[in-house]
Amino acid sequence: MPVPDRQTRFRELLERSHARWVGIARAYAPPDDREDLLQEIALQVWRSLESFADASSLDTWAYRVALNTALAWRRKATTRSTKLKQANDDVGQLAGAAGEAGEPNVTAVLDRFLAALNEADRAVMLLHLDGVAQTDAAEVLGVESGAYRTRLHRIRKRFEEDYCQAEGER
Repeated sequence: MPVPDRQTRFRELLERSHARWVGIARAYAPPDDREDLLQEIALQVWRSLESFADASSLDTWAYRVALNTALAWRRKATTRSTKLKQANDDVGQLAGAAGEAGEPNVTAVLDRFLAALNEADRAVMLLHLDGVAQTDAAEVLGVESGAYRTRLHRIRKRFEEDYCQAEGER
């Protein structure tokens, strides 16, 4: 079977990966910049597509490119004080979000938790939430599978301690 041309391969990859890229952009960029980060991710995947060496699955490789692009984006954003202020304002707004019955909005709680994680832990959590297999997630992050599982366990425990305990237990 012939190998699809670059444009066809990119289009198919975009169809399969767009939702994941949106999730990455949501976790690493403030709301006003998410579309820009998403476009940067697509651009970097497009530019790097010719260098894909079939050493892993195309989807795993693209996830790694997307995550690395987001991490670079985040590092640049943290050097600009206006970006930091906007990110802090967004987190504050999420912390105040509530559902209809006074219960915390699940999305707001998750966004607040993700924002509180360091970049490496945020990447682990995103891979887990996206349903990426542990071996593939470890490959994306460039770590051993056991290290990925350990980090995920610690993140889950932190979430339970911070968000799932009754008020009297804290």
